[in-house]
Formats: sequence, structure tokens, C-alpha cells
Amino acid sequence: MNFTDNRLEREMRQRPRKGCPTPSQGPRGTRCAGCPYWRGICCMTCFRELLHRQAGNRGVTRWAIGS
Repeated sequence: MNFTDNRLEREMRQRPRKGCPTPSQGPRGTRCAGCPYWRGICCMTCFRELLHRQAGNRGVTRWAIGS
């Protein structure tokens, strides 16, 4: 049953699909293991190390590198 003449109404009635898959973790034993910025390849500049250096300047650690 259509309520309007909108051509997209059929799509609006569809059940929502599951969200995007959760990102995988970096390989164990590498410097990318456990890095939240892992997207399938190693970063040219390690964002985790940069954040750790910035946090070290403030006296706050975000996470342990190499864990």
C-alpha cells in the first residue's frame, strides 16, 4: 500500500541493513598491533606514536605502545 506518489517510498519501507563491519586489528607482533588507526596497511607516519609524544608533553598517556 502506497501512501504517497513518491517513487522512493518502496525503498523507505525496506528494513535497514547492518552497519559496516568492524575494522580488523593489525597483525600480532607488528608495531600496528592494537592500533585504532589500522586500515589494512601500515601508516607511513605512525599516528599512535605521534599521539603518544603529544600526550607525553602534557603528562598524560593515552595507551601503551607495543601492547
